[in-house]
Amino acid sequence: MRKMTRWMAAAFVLAAALLAAGSGSAAPAGPRAQIEEANGKFAALLAKGDAAGLAAMYAAGGQLVPPNGDFVSGAPDIQKFWQGVMDAGIKSAKLTTLDVTVRGNVAAETGKYDMNGADGKALDSGKYIVVWMREGGRWKLYRDMWNTSMPAPTPAK
Repeated sequence: MRKMTRWMAAAFVLAAALLAAGSGSAAPAGPRAQIEEANGKFAALLAKGDAAGLAAMYAAGGQLVPPNGDFVSGAPDIQKFWQGVMDAGIKSAKLTTLDVTVRGNVAAETGKYDMNGADGKALDSGKYIVVWMREGGRWKLYRDMWNTSMPAPTPAK
């Protein structure tokens, strides 16, 4: 009888835990999930053509470190940069997080990206490293650096 009581108590605890988990009172998402969610927002803003929204995703003091260019610093210049990218034909992005390492209010993310034109044609793909900073309770891009994995164009003969 004593063994049955312990089993029933364990079953009761398990059932209560399952009910609580299904009640919508889930624990807050961890940093990786929050960063992946921010990446989804980034892709959605790019698809909408919202350069101002993209610039707002960067922390105070945020910078881009684009390939074949200098640092891009501050919200106005970041907005101008992303507007130029969209004007050049990039209409969608897929960001795939490979790793996130967190130390306090700073996180480092490595990942892969794919950029496509309006017709879905692949225009660029590559890898990136982003340093995120937690600002006002949200993860914001602080240093954003990427480079292509596509072969360099062959020079004309």
